[in-house]
Amino acid sequence: MQSSYKKISGLKFSRAHVRIDEENPVVGKVPYVFGQTECGKPGQYMHLTTYILFAGEFAGFGEIGDVFVHEWGHLRWGLFDEYASFEEAGLESPSAFYLEDGTWKPTRCTEEVSGRNINMFTGAPCTVTEDGIPEKDCVFIADKDSSATASLMGQQNVLKMEEFCDTDESSTDSKLRHNSQAPNNQNIKCNSRSAWEVMREHDDFKGNTPGSASIDTTPDFTIEVETDQRICLLLDISGSMKKNERSSKMYTAASNFLLNMVADGTSVGVATFNNKGRIVHQMLTISSQSDRQQLVASLPTTTGGTTSIGAGLLACITALNSSSDGLEGSMIYLVTDGEESSAPYIADVQPEITTNGVIVNTLALGNESDTHLGGISRASGGQSFYYSEDEYSTVLTDVFAAAVIDTSSDTFIQIESKSFSLSSTQSFQHYITIDATVGRDTIVQISSSESNDIDISVTAPDQTIYTETNSTFGITTIKIPNIAQSGSYKVSVTTTSSIMIPAVLNVQSKVRVPGETTAILNVWLSDDTHVYGSEDTTVVYVAVLKGMAPVLKCDVVASLEGYNASTIQLHDNGIGSDSRENDGIYSAYVFSNNFKRSGRHTLKISGQNTNNRAEILKSKQKSNTFPYYSGLTTELVGNFQRVILSSEITVTNYSTTPLTDNIKPAKITTLKLKSVQLMGDTLQIILLWKAIGDDLDVGTASEYDLRISDSFSKIKQQPEQCAKLTNNIPIPKLAGSTEQHVVTIDDDSLTRYIVVRAIDDVGNKGDYSNIVSVSKLTDPAWTTEAINTVNLTGTFVSGGLAIAVLLVMLILGLCLKVRLSKTNDQKKLINEKRNQKQKSGKRGSSKQHHNRYKYENRNNIV
Repeated sequence: MQSSYKKISGLKFSRAHVRIDEENPVVGKVPYVFGQTECGKPGQYMHLTTYILFAGEFAGFGEIGDVFVHEWGHLRWGLFDEYASFEEAGLESPSAFYLEDGTWKPTRCTEEVSGRNINMFTGAPCTVTEDGIPEKDCVFIADKDSSATASLMGQQNVLKMEEFCDTDESSTDSKLRHNSQAPNNQNIKCNSRSAWEVMREHDDFKGNTPGSASIDTTPDFTIEVETDQRICLLLDISGSMKKNERSSKMYTAASNFLLNMVADGTSVGVATFNNKGRIVHQMLTISSQSDRQQLVASLPTTTGGTTSIGAGLLACITALNSSSDGLEGSMIYLVTDGEESSAPYIADVQPEITTNGVIVNTLALGNESDTHLGGISRASGGQSFYYSEDEYSTVLTDVFAAAVIDTSSDTFIQIESKSFSLSSTQSFQHYITIDATVGRDTIVQISSSESNDIDISVTAPDQTIYTETNSTFGITTIKIPNIAQSGSYKVSVTTTSSIMIPAVLNVQSKVRVPGETTAILNVWLSDDTHVYGSEDTTVVYVAVLKGMAPVLKCDVVASLEGYNASTIQLHDNGIGSDSRENDGIYSAYVFSNNFKRSGRHTLKISGQNTNNRAEILKSKQKSNTFPYYSGLTTELVGNFQRVILSSEITVTNYSTTPLTDNIKPAKITTLKLKSVQLMGDTLQIILLWKAIGDDLDVGTASEYDLRISDSFSKIKQQPEQCAKLTNNIPIPKLAGSTEQHVVTIDDDSLTRYIVVRAIDDVGNKGDYSNIVSVSKLTDPAWTTEAINTVNLTGTFVSGGLAIAVLLVMLILGLCLKVRLSKTNDQKKLINEKRNQKQKSGKRGSSKQHHNRYKYENRNNIV
C-alpha cells in the first residue's frame, strides 16, 4: 500500500453516492441511479461501471461527461428520463410513442431530435398492431449527428447535446423547448415540467446567481484505502439514567453487541459521559473472545452527574484518533436519555465531527433525550434511533444489529426480531426460516428480565433439537454449530414464572460462504418529521436486493415500535408512494392514524418470502443486434426472512380529537392507451390505468372523473373546465387493480387529450393524471407494412440509450468510490473501436461543457 493513499475506516463503498462497480445483473453496463422516488428529490447513489469509464464514448452512451451529468440530474436534482420507458407500470402500452396529429410521435425532448422509428430486433420500419398501436418492439433511434442541443435527460449520446430542456412556452428557444406532451417519466412524475423548471426549485439554484464559465471545474481525485472499522461506544452515565432501569438496559444491550454482534477485526473503544467525558477503554482490535470480555468488563455500572454530550463526543474523538489510520469513516455509537445541561454541547463539537468525517449513530432512550441527536446523525451521515422503553420493544436489540451492517463485509444479518409474552401456563412457539444463502454462526437469543426462569429449545429441519444455552446479562443464547441447514426452525420457549413476563426473540446469521450475496433490506424515509393531522405524509422506502438484483413479490411490512403496534403494508406496484413497479423498492405512506402520541417513533421493517413466490429480476441473453437491450426475466430465490430498523420519526401536534378525512386519493400516473380502432365514422379508444386508493394509495376510491379536450394547454392548465366523460364510467376497484374504460370520439382530424382523477367518499379530489393523446392515424408511414431492413450493428451505439435503460432509477451524491476491474477483453474491444475510428478519419466530439454553477466535488477512488 502506497504511503500517499488516504486511509479510511470501514466499508465506505457502501455509503458512497457515486459507485464504480461491476455490471448490474439486470441492466448490465447501463449507468443508473438507485432509489429515485419523487420529482425533485435526490436518489440514493449512482452506479457506473469500470467499462464505461475506460471506454468513454465508445461504450455507446455518449461522452462520459454527458453520461455523468445525465445521471447527476437523477441523483442530485430529482430529474427523470425524457426518453421512452420499456418496463413501465406493468401495462403493455406504447410509452415510446404518442398519437397526435394523425401520427405516432416518438417520445423525445426536444422535438428537434431527429431519428428513425424501427423494430429493435428486425431493423424494419415500425408498423401498428391490430389494436392500432405501435408494435411492441418499435423504438425511436436518435441520429447521433442530430443538430439538437437538448435535452441531456433525453438523448445525451447525441454529439451536440449539451443543455437541459426549459419551459414549453413559445418564448423559449425551440432548441431548448420542453416537449410536455411526450409520455416520459419526466412529464409523468413532474407534472409536465421541464428539467430546468424542476432544477430552479432546487437549493443548488434557487436564489443563486450563475457561476462563471471560466471557473475550473476539473475534479480532484483522492486515492483511498479502506481499513478495518473503528467504533467508539459512547454511553450516558448521568443521573437520569437511573430512571426506568435505563443504565441496566444499556449495559445489557452494549454487552450483547460486544459479545455477539461486532465482527472480528473491528477496533472498538468505550467512552462515557455525564458532565465530563472519559475514555474507559482505549481502542482494541477484536480477535478473540477474551478481547470481547475485556471490553465488556469496562462498561459502566454506576451513574450520576449532569449531561454534557459534547464532552463525550470529544472523548470518543480522542480515542478514535489514537492511531495513524485517521478519523474519516470512524463511527461513534451514542446512547443517551438526557437533555444537554452542561457545556460543551453537541453544537460546539459538531463542526469537528463533520470536518473529520466521523459518523455518529444515536440511540435516544425515552422522549426526554435531546432533540439535537437527530441533527448530528444527519449531518455526519449516521442514523438516529429511538427506544420508547416499552417492555415489548425490540429496539435495544435491533438498533445494534442495524449498526453493524456496514462495519464489515462479513457481518451478521438479522433474520428475526419479535416480542412476545409467556408464563407457566402459556408457552411460546415460533418458526423461523434459515435460507440457503445464510447459516454460518447462527444464534438464537431470548432477552428477558426474568431470564433465569426461561428455558429455550430450537428444533432444526432434520428434527435435531438444540438446548445448550449461555445466559448472560438477561440474554439467553443458543448457537447453532457449524453451518445451519436451510429450512424452517421451531423456537420453543417456556418459563416457570406464574406471572406473564415480556420477552424478545432475536435471530442472526452470517452468509453461508463469505463473499456470496444474500437478500438484504435497506430502509430510508422521505422525511423524519410528521405533523399530526396534516395532509402531508411521510413515506417509508425499503429496497430488497440480492447483490444488485431487485427481489420481487416479497411481503414487506413496517410496524411501529411496541407490542401489537400499528402495521403498514408496503408495495412495489408503481402507484401512489411507489415510484416504479417491480424495481425491488417497496414503499408506503405513514398516516397520522398510525400514531398514538407526539414525540419520537421507530419503524421496524420485516421482509420475507414464506410461500416461494419471491424472485430476483435479471436480464435475458443479449442479442447481437442490440447488445445492450436484453429484456428481463426472473428467477425464484427461495424462502427467506429479514428485519431492519428505520431511523426515527418525530411526530408533533398530536391530539386526541378524532381526525378528519383530509387525505385525497393519489394521482394516477399510469393512464395509457390499450387500443385505438376506427369503427365506422368514430374512433373507439380503450384506456388502461391502475386504481389508486381512498387515502392516497390505500383502500378504494369512490368515483372517477374523466375529462377530454382538443386543447393540450387547456387540459394541462384547466382540466376542470374541459368536457366531462359520463358514459359507463367504471366503479373504482381496490388500489393496485387494473381499470379499463372505452371512449368513443368522432373520426375527424382533431387530436383529443384525456385525463382521469379519483374522488373519495367525502369528496376529496385527487390530482388529474398524466395526459393521454389520441387522433385518427393518417400517416402512411405507420399504415403500411415495412419491407426494408437496416443493419443496426453500431446504430445502437450512436443512439441507443433510449432503448438500453430498462431500470434506470437510481441516484448519486458527492462521494465517488470505485472498484477497479478492467479485463483484457474490455481493453481489446475498446482499442479495436478506437483503431477503426482513427482509420475512418472520424473524430470525437470536442464540445466543451460550461457549468452554470460551481460545485465542489470530492471524488474518491479505491
